[in-house]
Amino acid sequence: MIEEKNEGSLENLVKMEQNLPFLTFPLADKAYNKAIIPFLGKLDDGNIFKSIIGFILSALAILCLVGGVYLTISELFGDLGFIELYIGQEYLPVGQVIGSILGLVFGFGISLLTSWALYSILKKRNQQMKAIEYDGLIDYVFIKVIPKLILAIGELMFILFLYVGILQIIAALVGAPVFAPLSNLPGLILMLFPGMEVFSDLIPRSIAGDYDYFSRYIQAGFSMVVFSFIVLIAFYIYKEIYNYLIKLITNLIAFLPKFGIPLAIRKRDENRQQINL
Repeated sequence: MIEEKNEGSLENLVKMEQNLPFLTFPLADKAYNKAIIPFLGKLDDGNIFKSIIGFILSALAILCLVGGVYLTISELFGDLGFIELYIGQEYLPVGQVIGSILGLVFGFGISLLTSWALYSILKKRNQQMKAIEYDGLIDYVFIKVIPKLILAIGELMFILFLYVGILQIIAALVGAPVFAPLSNLPGLILMLFPGMEVFSDLIPRSIAGDYDYFSRYIQAGFSMVVFSFIVLIAFYIYKEIYNYLIKLITNLIAFLPKFGIPLAIRKRDENRQQINL
């Protein structure tokens, strides 16, 4: 057994590459073989870049969950909190206070459910992106990852627009404001995509209800539900436009070398003709 262990250790020493020139320094050789060489290998096979993108998406997924829960709880309290504005004021009619309490109960539960849904979508999409084959950084990021990321953002927008629409319908039914702490998120995310900011104007600034204007508020709620599907379709179209632009750029780059070949041949022919003359 001792001889086998010694043979194994000798084989490891033989396999280890020497780090420093002209001399063998075991500590440097060990660090070089166990840290530098594996790191370069991960760069070559793309695992480093896949890990970075996976970490960012995991962080965003956790942010959706934790941030959503935090907003749901923090927006309840304080001078500008939902309880103080719509329940705690003495001048408010009893019917509106009861409606606001119902809106708080529904809004609180649906907001937590929405935060979980956003987290789950990013978590699943992140797992799918980890399974993508790496054929080079440009191909991996611009051709494979970004289109899937655009669809993932579209799915998040679908959930958030649906969230606003459902809460607006509830607000119309209870005839009072509904607690909707996540209603500002769609506008912030849409700002990152050129041309998609137009959809942020569709989101109401507050989720309110009033029986005197019941038809207006209920129509607004159902309109938001319909717009949630339109936004999802818009992001699918956005992905197709992105893919078209990438193909256009790729074909343009592939076409560029063709300009140089005829010119070079023509120049050589002209030089030969001059020599013959």
